[in-house]
Amino acid sequence: MSFGTLYTHNPTPRSTTLLALAKLNNLDIDIVYAEKKNEQAFAELRKYNPLGQVPTFVGADGLVLSECIPLTLYCTLPVLIPTSKRSVNHTMLAVASQAPNKRSSALLGSSQNDSLKILQWMSFANSDLFPAVGGVFLPRIGRRQIIRQDDEDSLRAMLQRCKYIDEHLKTSRFLVGDTVTIADFFTTSLLMGAFAAFRKTMEDRFQTLCRWYDEVCEVDWFKEIAGGVPDLGLELEIPEDSE
Repeated sequence: MSFGTLYTHNPTPRSTTLLALAKLNNLDIDIVYAEKKNEQAFAELRKYNPLGQVPTFVGADGLVLSECIPLTLYCTLPVLIPTSKRSVNHTMLAVASQAPNKRSSALLGSSQNDSLKILQWMSFANSDLFPAVGGVFLPRIGRRQIIRQDDEDSLRAMLQRCKYIDEHLKTSRFLVGDTVTIADFFTTSLLMGAFAAFRKTMEDRFQTLCRWYDEVCEVDWFKEIAGGVPDLGLELEIPEDSE
């Protein structure tokens, strides 16, 4: 029985981790690629999300969810009890105790503080890091920028945010302590464009970040969906004031 339908684009880094989690948790999800050029699929998407945003999920139980962070968390802990019986006061940790897949539930940390830190990193990656990466990566492959700032501003922002993560990882194996969490997979997926385009620059400037990125990418269930990231070998001219 289908768990639901996911409307997304092919590709979009914001869907990578939730698709990997769906496979890890044996969730049967129907995938609909709803780019604007696919008029029928896009019209169907807009019935559930009038803004036409992806990813958007429509569950078999009628639940409609959009935005990648709640969707990723939803796929980390698949539904065990009817929606109407769920308590909105459950923390992620409390819900995790009910999860059938201990490997999946462990991704939400071992304490409430861990859960909050996980959300902090996911929010940073989605709203701060990913737009900066896109602002540098997309124009270099002939795609429209997703943010309204010039190339050098985007590049400075990407380098600053990568340096921030790199410095954090010098004292922590993963983003939240010494155990891999969903924050690591989510953030890694949003960095794939940077590594695909500028691998050499990333290795030269952010060795600790690269160590962490490669380790997360090698986790079997994630690698099966994320796959190998191509090395486009693009060059970056680093602004002098980027430090």
